[in-house]
This record gives sequence, C-alpha cells and structure tokens, in this order.
Amino acid sequence: MDQDVLDTAGGLAGLPPLTEERAQGDLVPRIVEVALALVDEVVAADAEDRMTGGELLGRAAQVRAAVLARQEPGRPVAVLRGHDVGAVAAIVGVVAAGCPVVVLDPTTPAPRLRHYVEASGAVLCISDAERRGTAVQLAGEVVDPDADAAGRPDPVTAADALLGTPAGPHDAALIVYTSGSTGAPKGVACDHRSVLHDAWVNSVGTGCYGPGSVVVHLLPMAFSAGVCITLACLLTGARQELFDPRRRSVAQLPGWMREVGADVLLASPAILRGVLAALGPQGRLEGLRSVTMAGETVHGAELAAVRRAVGPDCVLRNRYGSTETWLMSEYALRADDPAPEGATPVGWAVPGARLQVRTEDGQLLDEGTGRVVLTSRWLGGSYWQDPERTAESFTDHPDGTRSYLTSDVGTLAADGCLRLLGRTDHSVKVRGLLVEPGEIEALLFAQPDVREAVVVGRPSPRSGRTALVAYVVPSGPRPQASAVRAVVRENLPSHMVPEHVVFLDALPRTDRGKLDRSALPEPAVSTAPFEVPRSSWEEIVFEHFCAVLELEEISVHDDFFELGGDSLAAEALVTRIASLEGDAAAATSTVTTALLAANPTVATFSAAVRQRGRDVRPTFVPLRPQGTGTPLFVVAGAGSAALALRTLAQRVEADVPVFGLQANGLENRALPDWSVQRIARRHVATVRAQQPHGPYRIAGHSLGGLIALEMCHQLRAAGEEVELLAVVDSFPPDPSLMPRPERATLFAKAKEALSLALTGVVPHPGLGHYVRFFRQGMFIQQRYTTKPYDGRTLVVVAADDEDAAARRQWSRHLTGEVRLVEVPGEHMSILREPRVGRVAQLVTEALQDAPAPESSGARRTP
Repeated sequence: MDQDVLDTAGGLAGLPPLTEERAQGDLVPRIVEVALALVDEVVAADAEDRMTGGELLGRAAQVRAAVLARQEPGRPVAVLRGHDVGAVAAIVGVVAAGCPVVVLDPTTPAPRLRHYVEASGAVLCISDAERRGTAVQLAGEVVDPDADAAGRPDPVTAADALLGTPAGPHDAALIVYTSGSTGAPKGVACDHRSVLHDAWVNSVGTGCYGPGSVVVHLLPMAFSAGVCITLACLLTGARQELFDPRRRSVAQLPGWMREVGADVLLASPAILRGVLAALGPQGRLEGLRSVTMAGETVHGAELAAVRRAVGPDCVLRNRYGSTETWLMSEYALRADDPAPEGATPVGWAVPGARLQVRTEDGQLLDEGTGRVVLTSRWLGGSYWQDPERTAESFTDHPDGTRSYLTSDVGTLAADGCLRLLGRTDHSVKVRGLLVEPGEIEALLFAQPDVREAVVVGRPSPRSGRTALVAYVVPSGPRPQASAVRAVVRENLPSHMVPEHVVFLDALPRTDRGKLDRSALPEPAVSTAPFEVPRSSWEEIVFEHFCAVLELEEISVHDDFFELGGDSLAAEALVTRIASLEGDAAAATSTVTTALLAANPTVATFSAAVRQRGRDVRPTFVPLRPQGTGTPLFVVAGAGSAALALRTLAQRVEADVPVFGLQANGLENRALPDWSVQRIARRHVATVRAQQPHGPYRIAGHSLGGLIALEMCHQLRAAGEEVELLAVVDSFPPDPSLMPRPERATLFAKAKEALSLALTGVVPHPGLGHYVRFFRQGMFIQQRYTTKPYDGRTLVVVAADDEDAAARRQWSRHLTGEVRLVEVPGEHMSILREPRVGRVAQLVTEALQDAPAPESSGARRTP
C-alpha cells in the first residue's frame, strides 16, 4: 500500500504532494492549498452533513472572523461541538486566527471541562445550539457560527481571509490536555511546525494514507490522536468520514464503512474488539487497505482476528505515541508477516525520530530496557505556561534536536524495534523483585477464555506487602481463579503469580476510552489473622488447599471461597483429601463438598475431616444456615454438587436460611435414584425433616429445576402449601426440547450404556465420578414429563446460552402466576460472579413477594 499512496500523492489537480520538506512550512497555508484543490470535492462528512473544500474555507473563515472580532491573536479559544464537520471547520478557523485551539469533548463532565478552559486562559468558546447550555458554563462568551450560514464568504475570499493572520512555525496551534492517568491533567501546547510534520508522518511518511484515501475518523477530536487525524486528512487531501461510536452502535460500523467506501480505519483496540464481535467469526471488512491501532496494548491474538476479517491485502499497523510527541513508532504487518506472540511490539521510530531507553542509573542506550526516550528535531511540544514541568521532561540539544523522557518502560532490540512493558508508575516490587504487570497481562490475554486483562499491585491490609491482583474479563464462561493462576505459574516466576483474581464484565474506562485504574474494584481480602499450620495434619490439608487454589501462602484461617475457590475447585480438593485415605470410595462418603461448605478454612476443615462419619444426610448441604425467615431449598443440577449454588445462596439478600440438595451417591457411597420422581421423593423427605410443614420455597438449577417442580407437585399432593417455585435455566418437562447426545457407533452406544449402569456402583477416579452422575442425570431428564403446575413460579433463562430458546418454552407447563426473566450469561456462568448478582436479585424479589405479573400467563421481563 505504501507505494500506492506515494504514487497518488500529486494527483489532485496539480496539488503539490505533502513531503517532509514541505512539512517544515506553514500549517494554515497548506490547509488552504488543499481545500482550493478540492473546492467541489467532499473533504469531511458526518451522519448529517457533507462538507466540500470550498465549504470548509467558508465556514472556517467565518469562525476566524468571529474570533478576531472578540480577541487578539495568541489567546486560546475553546471549541465545544460534536463529532461533526462543524468541529473540523471550527478548529481550522481558530488556528487561522492565530489562536491556540482547545478542543473540548462534550461527553466529559462540565466541571472537568471548566478546568481545561480556566487552565488554558480561554474566555471564548465556539459551540453549537445543542451544546450551548454547557458552553455558557465554561466561557464568558459563546459563538455559534451555524446561526449565520448565509454570511459565509465564497471560497476565494475565504482563502484570502484565512491567510491574513500568519503564524510562526513555533507558535502554539493546539493545546491538548492529557488524560491525567498519572496525576492532574496537563495542557500540552503543540506548535504549527510539529503538527504539520506529524501529519506527514501519520499519512504519507509511513505510507498509511494520502490524497484520495477515505479515512474512518472515530477518535474524539479533544484528544491528540483525534485532532491529528482531523488535520492530517485536511493537509494530505484524504476524505475523513466521521463516525461517533459513543452515539452510534459499533455494530453499525462495518455496514457504514461499506457505504462510504472507506479504505483506511484508525481505531482503538477496544473499538476493534467491538467491530469483530459485531461481525462474528465469519464476518469480513471488505475494501480496507490499512487498519491502525493505538492507545493500549495490542496482542497477537487480536492481530490474527483482525487479519481474518480484513484479508491479506490490508496492512495492520500498531502505533505508539503521546500527546507530548505525537507519533513515535509503528509496527506494520503485511500479508505474509506472521502475527507476533503475546503483546505486539510498537515497532521502529518514525522518520526523523530516534528511540532510546534510559536505565535507572541515567544511561541512554540504543539497546536494552528502561524508560523510553524520543529524540527528534520536530518535537515542538511544551506544557502550557509551565516551564518548570517542561524542563523536567524535555531536553534541548546543541544540534537542534530535542528529547522527551516518557513514563513508559520498554525493551529496545538491537534492530531498533521497541516493545513496551508498562509504565513507571505501574511497576511494582513483589518480595523485593521488580515486576512489570504488562508481562503478566500479555500472558493472560493470550488465553482463549480471556478477552481483556489488567494486573495491578495492591498493598495487603493484613501484611502491608504488595500483592498482585489480576482483573480478568472472560471471553465466554468464566474460568476458575485457580486456572488463571496456574497459567501464570507455568510460564512466569512464582513472584509474578497474582494472589487475587477478580472477574469483571468489562474493564472500567475513562471518557477517553483509556483504562481507568482508579475505578478497578478492591479484591475481597480475608480479615482473618495470619497463622501457619499447627500440626502435621493441618500441614497436609494446607498443601492441598494451596495446590488447588494455585497459591503459595495462605493462613489456616482464610476462607477457601474468599480465596477464589468455587465448586469445581472444591470437588478437586475433596478428591485430593479422599485419596489420602487409601479406600477413596469410602473416604468420599464422608469427605464431601458439603463438609467444606460448612468448614471452609484449613483449620476447621482439618478438624471436620478427622471427625467425619457423623453426617447422616449426605444429600443435604447447608449453604447459608443463618436466617430467621422461611428457608429456601435449592436443588443442584446433574452431576453438580450443591456447593455450586453457594455463591447464589450468599448473594440472596432476604434474611432466610438457604439449604442445598444434591444427588444421592454423588458424595456418599450409594446407588443413585433413576427417575426425577424418586430423586424428588428423597429430597422431599429431607426437606420435611428440616421443615416439617409449609409454606415451602423450592428452587433448582438445570435438572434441579425439574426436580424442584416435581417436589412441588409431591408436596401439594401431601396437602402442603408451596409458596414459590424458582426454576433457574432448566429445560421444561418436554423431552422433545432436550438435546440428546449423538453416538457415532454401536460400540460407543454400548460403552455409554455400560458407563451409565455403573454410576455409583464402581468407583471412578478423580472428577470422573461427577461426570458419570452428570450423564446419568441427563438420561433421566430426557424421560421426565408431568402435568402443568399452577403455583407461583419464577423462571430464569440464561440469554446467552445456546439452548436459551428451548429453555424459554415453559408457557404450557406453567398455568399459574409466572414471571419469566432472561439474564445475561450462559448456563453455568449465571451461578458465578459477576453474572450471579442479577439471578440473586430476582430470587430475592420473589422471596419478598414482589408485585405479581400483570397477567397470569408466562411473560418475559427485561
């Protein structure tokens, strides 16, 4: 693509190409030159308006006149508009008036915008009717150029006017405020010369785009990357198509790009993820010649996904820059280049720049690891009206070059390729060793079940030492916290293994779309006193706790579940402890997840295992025995221990005890029940032993929902009152709706039949025991039907599960008062954080006798 861009660089009615030599000249004259060459051609377009070069000149000249009628050149002027062509014209008009422009983002809260305006010294704001109310809160005077469209001059007159206030190459053209991620936002003043040169670097200098290109403009103009695109397109003759992803769905973007004929896309990795999600695995972005990413770490897996979507003819570019320096480096991948593993390098210095790293002892190296330093004769930035801070970061050299010391830590290879590791303010010391969290993030991001990840250091309230916390956004069903730690342990030193793993629906972001570290939630931290094992038996149990949780150091008083343990980890722990007993089958009859639920610390579990054998109700698991109200009984699904429902039980806000019910034989040596009716009969007896008479509240997940339904039928047949039935993501009692496993051969069918017959009879090592009970549960589920139920029922459906459509079809099976609600998540993820909160809320409302649905038939509630 690079040569294509360069070949067309002079093809607009004799327009001289933007070369590096011409990029040393004046900013406004070049914009005027391009606009006159494209006087009747569209240079910028948004959802409502399309602006030609001639219209740009007229609108910009009108803004310039309004500014100069109210103030002298040199004083900053604010622009508060939407992501539209009016903002493009306003920026040009203010700069042509000889005034630095401060572009404000309309999505930023007014108090923050007021800080920018006051810090810059602006008293005038260019705005529009929609945002005038905010603008008058920020500046002493507000001008709306759109109010006098008839007064715009013709292109030739406008061009002369725009050239009437010449500015020097070192005068400030823009004041751009940084995000403030490392403190208070700083205003960076960028001079005309550096802006013009950066436009050349971004476009023709790197072969990214040029005259005739159609550039998708997604980035807010208040930020350096956004205003860079705005000006670079005007300076090169590319058409910018403005799309605001904060007001329009990213899912619309692929179709819109085809409509406008876009061939260049510049986007943040976060937006690209949204585009790829909207496209689906088979979707394609046709016609693109270049895709550029910047602003945060890009991983090899992402580049591979983008490559599949755009095809082999598109160049993928990972870029690195800052508000102080503009574009610093680029890593370009062409058709035959393999996607890198892990975090993608940010590449080689752009033309006219040099990259080095500074070590802790102050040495400047061309190869090695340290803080990144950029040197160039084009650096024209400074901190607005802050010479002391400017002197701290910028260094002027006798040869006319200038250096900027970044806050980024990187490794520079011998060939000059730069790979970023993180920021100086993000590095932490763990056990006296320096850790760059970016290394851990890159490893986690490479896992297929992780969409995003960030790792930070937090001081431990118990010990005061720094503990690593990994915040993970799953790409599908939530992995185990121990599995996340295991991946790190297998690939990195032990001191880099996160102590805490926090799962989130999405990482918090600032109004600029950058990660908002201040909004990351604190992990759950044990307040128990720290104590090491006090006996050889506690030492053994302690080792198995640590192995299952993938932790090296815990207290014997730490709660297994607060440390990230879930039902699968609990099953693994029970299997490990049972294997110590010689006769594992006999041991698992007393070493159960129910025992762990009641005794979740090393100290209490060790003691309970020593006193095992007293539990006469192996199918009964107290999940939350505290509470004064009528109990809630919840039935686990096929092959699942009742402990899988513990998080749901803990999140229910009603003051009621919650008890779990699980299959006979799952955690005791016994034959299973071979019908839903028999399982329900056993559970009814257990429930009535705990609560002799109604009203009863029964819930169930998956197969447990059908068992709960049958229990309600049996209790009512016995003359008891059932107050609530809650069905959580269960198939209705209709075998035709339930998926059946396909066995390819008669041998496979016979093997499956034999395995089912041996469920609970012949011990199966490890977690295979639970798998057998799962298959046995599926077998009996497919043979259960019953009459319609006319009691009060809550039905919860996991909306993102592949079987959601079938699990919605309860209407003909429930004839009483019914509330059907779809919740985000999949079949198992709705029982875990962060999805379980919504399910617990619905159950809480049902227990508190929330208002009944308007109609008696089943309905869906958002």
